[in-house]
Amino acid sequence: MCDHESGENARCVKKSLCNLKAPPVDRASQFTYRELIEGGCTYYQICCPESEINLAPSPPPPIQKPVGCGYSNPGANVFREAASGYGYADFGDFPWMVALLKKTVSKAKFHDAYFGGGTLIDPSVVLTVAHKVDEMSASDLTCRAGEWDTKTEEETYPHQDRDAKKIVIHEQFLDAHYDFALIILEKPFDLDGVPHIGVACLEKTLPPPGTECYSMGWGEDFMKGEKKYADILKKLKLPLVDGKKCQNQYRNSRLGATYNLHKTLTCAGGVPNVDTCIGDGGSSLVCPIPVSFTF
Repeated sequence: MCDHESGENARCVKKSLCNLKAPPVDRASQFTYRELIEGGCTYYQICCPESEINLAPSPPPPIQKPVGCGYSNPGANVFREAASGYGYADFGDFPWMVALLKKTVSKAKFHDAYFGGGTLIDPSVVLTVAHKVDEMSASDLTCRAGEWDTKTEEETYPHQDRDAKKIVIHEQFLDAHYDFALIILEKPFDLDGVPHIGVACLEKTLPPPGTECYSMGWGEDFMKGEKKYADILKKLKLPLVDGKKCQNQYRNSRLGATYNLHKTLTCAGGVPNVDTCIGDGGSSLVCPIPVSFTF
């Protein structure tokens, strides 16, 4: 049961099962994840008077999907962004985000199977880091797009799984240099009519230093002194750092004064207590293009 403003008996149900329309979301009053969990209905439900509950679910609403690459489709608009730039992504924020899953582990236990991230750059191709897959066979790998909350299947649009057909490692890969790999899929992801799955744009040049970019994943983090994986996709704001400045900072570390930043490496971050999480290697670093909701 939940408390509805009408005073009627009400229950938490999926939005598609309630004849009443949910009120528009005011971004200034959005919730944190904890506020939602403690508030009664979950983010994918609505408090619906029993007289308005429709047991025949409505199909997902049609979405006019932009044509092209790099479009973000924040469909849920549930979570407000923390001041640090670290928090939970909204549903559809990063449509190109792909979870790399081990086929040898039950996908019902997402965090047991999840070992890294990737970026969808073509319906049939995922870009990731070579060090995550260089010792794997393609037959042991599944790529999942459209995932968001790993604890539920109740999102408006379902995720899609595709088996890997071939793994292509950069021919010059060595340690952290040329750390790129392509995963060729057995069949392409279906992008028609789904706002939460799409391809990222690949740029030839980097935006200027200071540009605020994002990385994302479900990796392991320290919460209240304990290691814990995220159930909902997290996002992390990371400013780009000038290459020479980055190299000098590394030279002042244990790497020593002779360290040279390789041309295939990009520096981002440097904000105290803000960093990517364990297990998120291979996830994209995406920077906004000066067009609304485009990366």
